[in-house]
Amino acid sequence: MAAIIERPRSLTIEEYLEMEERSRTKHYFIKGQIIDMPGGTLKHNRIATNVAYAIEYQIRQKALPFIAINSDMKVWIPAIESFYYPDAVVICEVPEYYTGRKDVILNPLLIVEVTSPSTVDFDRSGKFLDYSTLPSFKEYLILHQDNHFARLSNRVESDLWQLSTVQGLDQIIELKSIGCSISMRDIYFKTENL
Repeated sequence: MAAIIERPRSLTIEEYLEMEERSRTKHYFIKGQIIDMPGGTLKHNRIATNVAYAIEYQIRQKALPFIAINSDMKVWIPAIESFYYPDAVVICEVPEYYTGRKDVILNPLLIVEVTSPSTVDFDRSGKFLDYSTLPSFKEYLILHQDNHFARLSNRVESDLWQLSTVQGLDQIIELKSIGCSISMRDIYFKTENL
């Protein structure tokens, strides 16, 4: 995880949102502290684009009541007073926004993170635990950047999650929260030499 930017004091939520509107880079906000988001590699961005496209394609083909969005949308987590930018998010048909803003959502259903060796621990534990405080959040997909490996967590009950792993290009990921299947081959399409 990236280092916390040294600040003389914690920022308010309003100060963070105002700063983020003007910033050329993205930052997490965790209880008043600003954390630089690590820059994504071409491979990371390609995988994120591929998975968002694969999900969007399934949503359109099946005429499902979901919206897939990319990493430009922030998610607000009230329980820990934090904002994150997931690599991809699926919400139900009607987005719920933070205080009338159109760049922060409150109701993610499925969240996708593309992980690297430097972010894997935070993605697996910290972010997952934070996201799991959101009542709407039902499924979490972590895709590894450096190999064809995925971890999928599905909410079974309020505090009970089922974990499964998928490995290899010939495998299919079942996204139960939206009733879709996506292939690992589609997720990792044209990423081999990046």
